[in-house]
Amino acid sequence: MRDRSRSDRNKRRCRSPSASAGKWADLLDPLLLSVVDRLPSLRDRFAVASVCRTWRAVSRPSLSSATGSCPPLLCRPFVGPFHRRSRRYHQISPRRCDLLCPAAPFAPSRSMVSSGSLNLFLLGCSYGHLIFCKGRRAILADIFTGDELRSPDLPSDGWRFHYGALTGSLSSPGSNLLLSANGNLLRWRIGDSKWEECSFTPLDVHMERVVAFKDHVFALDSAERLRVLQFSPYFSIKQMAVQWAGRSIYSGMNIGFTQQLVECGGELMLVQVIPAGQIMHLKFEVYRLDLSGQPTWVKVDGLGDWALFIEESGRCPASCACPGRWGGRSNCIYYAGHGRGRWHVFSLDDTSIDTTDPESPLYFDNQCVSMWPSPFWVYPSMLY
Repeated sequence: MRDRSRSDRNKRRCRSPSASAGKWADLLDPLLLSVVDRLPSLRDRFAVASVCRTWRAVSRPSLSSATGSCPPLLCRPFVGPFHRRSRRYHQISPRRCDLLCPAAPFAPSRSMVSSGSLNLFLLGCSYGHLIFCKGRRAILADIFTGDELRSPDLPSDGWRFHYGALTGSLSSPGSNLLLSANGNLLRWRIGDSKWEECSFTPLDVHMERVVAFKDHVFALDSAERLRVLQFSPYFSIKQMAVQWAGRSIYSGMNIGFTQQLVECGGELMLVQVIPAGQIMHLKFEVYRLDLSGQPTWVKVDGLGDWALFIEESGRCPASCACPGRWGGRSNCIYYAGHGRGRWHVFSLDDTSIDTTDPESPLYFDNQCVSMWPSPFWVYPSMLY
């Protein structure tokens, strides 16, 4: 009887979690990395990296390459319900921010940014950081950890900024924080003690999107002009003369949607929404920047095995290869707006999008001006 009970205890010990964990702990690094590389979402990869220090170190290369192979997360400000009969132009600040993954849309997590920062006007999101301005200082808040970095005092008071962006991760050498006001662009090199200022014309124009691409920093202004920023030997802004090839007759019409710059598959692309020829119908057009000769925007008929992630304000677009790995769709645009849904998926083969559908993010009544833009796409800062 005693031998039987001892045998039963040995069997239970072999089946215990500690024994199973021991087998996982002995997993060879190359095999573990092979498993992590096959995980379809950032949520799964972070779960592996959080197990222990060894797994975190092994999975770090996989995390750093996830920006092109895993979908970004959607940061959705939660502001509570508002009445459709109220003023369309209102100022609201979110109570919190939820983070949703397209690979697991029904398992949201929450951003750790402080409520004090959430009450500030959001200027942009870049390299996993939210960009705010309070008084004479800019604030960079990590959207996941909530850690904050504050800039030196601005050169003077009275600035009215429209947009903010980083040119690289905070850990990369030579990273800059840029704040754009009408006719002016302020630059703070991370770690320096002061700001630099650069003026440009016309004075009623500001930058709306900044992208670091192939050793250059491009900016798209509110007049839809492409510019190149230079930081050495001195801070300067130059307008680039760009031609168009295959442009629609409706392109350039201002219908309330911002043109968007995004890197995709080694190309700098421009996404715009234009009239589709019918009343209250729109469609997407995508162009790539050809720099082989005279800079030219060339119309793109398809994205291949890529997907784009854009949102209404145009501040944080992203791209992802092989979306089928996590159940996504290729040659599509994942669009997030002020609509009630999380996001909508539009194929570039769609010739017309009906904006009279109240569930669509392109529905006109969903457009509003607030202290925060629409939900936006973001990758964690630890991936850069």
